[in-house]
Amino acid sequence: MAKQTRKQKNRGAKSQQQKETPRDTRRKRPTLKETEAYIKEHNLKIIDPLSDFGFKRLLASERNKDILIHLLNVFIAEDVGVVTEVTYLPTELLGIGKDDKFVRFDLYCTNQNGDRFIVEMQNGRQGNYADRLRVYTSLATVNNLDKEYKYYKRIPHVYSINLMGYDMQEFKGRERFFWKVYLKDDDNEIYSKNIVYYFIELSKFAAQLETLNMGDERNLLLYMFTNVVYLPERNIKALTPMQMRFYEECQITNFTDMEKQDYVKSLMDYDDVREMVECERDDAEQTGYERGLQEGLQQGIEQGLEQGMQQGMQQGMQQGLLQGRRELIGRMLKNGLAPVQVADLTGICLDEIQEIAELSTPTSTPK
Repeated sequence: MAKQTRKQKNRGAKSQQQKETPRDTRRKRPTLKETEAYIKEHNLKIIDPLSDFGFKRLLASERNKDILIHLLNVFIAEDVGVVTEVTYLPTELLGIGKDDKFVRFDLYCTNQNGDRFIVEMQNGRQGNYADRLRVYTSLATVNNLDKEYKYYKRIPHVYSINLMGYDMQEFKGRERFFWKVYLKDDDNEIYSKNIVYYFIELSKFAAQLETLNMGDERNLLLYMFTNVVYLPERNIKALTPMQMRFYEECQITNFTDMEKQDYVKSLMDYDDVREMVECERDDAEQTGYERGLQEGLQQGIEQGLEQGMQQGMQQGMQQGLLQGRRELIGRMLKNGLAPVQVADLTGICLDEIQEIAELSTPTSTPK
């Protein structure tokens, strides 16, 4: 059996301690003293607008409607017209199956014309993200049909705006970072604008920053999303009025005591989940490696050939690592994480996670 390193032993001991100690997945809000100590220890001054807390503070709060309206106008006014007012809507809609009681959006709102907007911040890669958006926009359509819908009138227009923290496979090899997806015919003519998808690839924007026209309102706004945390003090005086609004809302010194506590709690929750994932991944990889090594040795010995031993060991280790990966997913689901959260944290395809979730769900047998 492979000898464990000191790092693996320490992680194993930490993981075992976590298993033996029941984990409270709902951390209490830290006290103000604990909050201030955390902020000082980590030298926190500016929140990350791409975090869940930052995104919701900047775009999903009544006090910052003007920032959301600005985002909509600079990116989608060409299709929607100028947005002058938005009303926030509940972010949960009824799902379509017995296992999907609710579908939850990051941000959901309507404008003065009754159009619907779904705004999502997606940091983790998901293989079926485009399919998920189709469900989102379909539900937003059918859940808002009024009494005239039977005559196919007054069907709401739905617009899906997606801030992507990674390069999308669908646009791989293309430099542009802002994409519109319409329903088109085979002559490439737009058939309908009733449902439109917009994708903003922030990583591509950041990579092209030095070559972009920084007089463009889109680029000015995306610059704040991607650089406000690292903004040098000498550049603050050069900010536009909207950029300054953005910057001030990201400054922790402008938070109320409760907002500071909520922000620190969100960071602590994330640290808890990340630590759990790291421990579970280490356990799964070690278990899979050891099991695969043992199975490979056995298979190689039975074949009685040096080449057979090498091939058997390699095949066994691959099978063991796959089994370890499945055990990691199973343990995370058992700890109360939703499949979407597991996908975000591990980068594993959501389809594979949902398949494992279904297999691990006990089925009732008829009497």
